[in-house]
Amino acid sequence: MSLDDAPVLLAFDGDTATLTLNRPRYRNAADLALLEALIEAAERLERERPRVVLLRGAGPAFCAGIDLRAMQAADTPAATRHLIATMHRALSDLRALTVPVVAVIQGACVGLGVELAISADLRIAAPTARFSYREPAVAVPSPAWHLIQVVGLARAQDLLLTARWVDAEEALALGLVSRVAEDAEASAGEVAEQIAALAPLAVVETKRNIALSLNQGTVAAAQHHVDAVVAARQTEDGHEALAAFAEKREPRFVGR
Repeated sequence: MSLDDAPVLLAFDGDTATLTLNRPRYRNAADLALLEALIEAAERLERERPRVVLLRGAGPAFCAGIDLRAMQAADTPAATRHLIATMHRALSDLRALTVPVVAVIQGACVGLGVELAISADLRIAAPTARFSYREPAVAVPSPAWHLIQVVGLARAQDLLLTARWVDAEEALALGLVSRVAEDAEASAGEVAEQIAALAPLAVVETKRNIALSLNQGTVAAAQHHVDAVVAARQTEDGHEALAAFAEKREPRFVGR
């Protein structure tokens, strides 16, 4: 398989990694190979530790969901279980990445595509972006848990139980995306630069605190924050931040 044929592309440029869903012929609909490649990419990202990850889709669509050809190929209960369990493993690994993920969303973002997008920490949508949980239209149930966390129960019920389409502006109003930008790629690049300029260890611990707040509550998050601030003050970046403040200059963070 040539690089161009790989279902997922992973490229590094300085402090930024770009993770691209690479099945544009199928609007980046996910088959088993793409899901397995996402898991492998997440493992590499944890080893390489860039400061920020851009998640995007090749071509005019972000992701059209699970490829129905893959569903047809999963023609036994065991095969179906393996496909959907692999999907959830890929989503979980993406959400668990230590560094922030910024999704760039254009065109169709359907089912699994929405789940991939909301697994990112920030979501920049182009005006062409359209969102829907279409699973009930093809006789399978939609996943619900993470969408409820992102937009709340009432809005999640509206989206999940109607399978209706949402445009970029409504997605912004619902909290499904962070921003809408005419040039979503450029806007996401600017956001990535902003994140990469911050103290990397502080960003990592902030992301961890957000996850703790959602999953374990305020007491656990507060204790983590106390411990994280104490640890951060002992790092090179912690000393550099105060030195830069005293010397009235921009800090130079090194991630240690």
